[in-house]
Amino acid sequence: MVPGRGVVAEVGGRTVYAGSAALLAEHGLAIPDALGRRVDATRAEGATITYLGWGDTAAGFIALADRVRENATATLSAVWETGVEPVLLTGDHEAAAAHVAAELGITTYKAACLPEDKLSFIDDSERAGKGVCMVGDGVNDAPALKRALVGIAMGGVGSDIAVDAADIALVNDDIAELPHLLRLSRRMMTTIKINLTFSMTLNFIAIALAISGVLNPVVGALVHNAGSVLVIVNFALLLGWKPRVR
Repeated sequence: MVPGRGVVAEVGGRTVYAGSAALLAEHGLAIPDALGRRVDATRAEGATITYLGWGDTAAGFIALADRVRENATATLSAVWETGVEPVLLTGDHEAAAAHVAAELGITTYKAACLPEDKLSFIDDSERAGKGVCMVGDGVNDAPALKRALVGIAMGGVGSDIAVDAADIALVNDDIAELPHLLRLSRRMMTTIKINLTFSMTLNFIAIALAISGVLNPVVGALVHNAGSVLVIVNFALLLGWKPRVR
């Protein structure tokens, strides 16, 4: 395997290359003009091209087209409503990336990305103060899943290395859970901040009252335990929280 390029194998005593035009160029394989014209026409339809070649020339190509999930458009619309901007990072050709981005209503996309290009995008975004939640399923996504603020992998169709690198794995591969996950995480952080603020305030007040002699040790212990119970109750309310979908 050549990361971001394709694969090289020995088949029947000859070296066979399957991957991008860059892979063929690196190994001295030429792409005939007639084949190049067919590739351009196929790419215009939104397909991704995998060249096949051996010896010193490309022998043909395989055209692959991403099939957008039925609920993808609705899911991304819900993601937009949470205030999060979806960005498409793909190793596919520019035409294929533009086709999928237009179909899904994604305004920002980057095509022909190698694993290091995805890492660079995440680094640039975080330097600009934007946390990145990376969603992916392939081997090339693994470094970005590890580097992102939060990495989410597809647990079923995703590669083992992507699942290992991610913080969260969607066991049923249902991307419709993403908007709920975003809303729940924000609600969770709000709950944590409220609980910390409440418990610290209660403790400081109790300490001040104890120093002044208003609270005796028994009452102070009861106040402390009462604060812990209220924090637990607040978290219990979060477990039953359901986001309002507009």
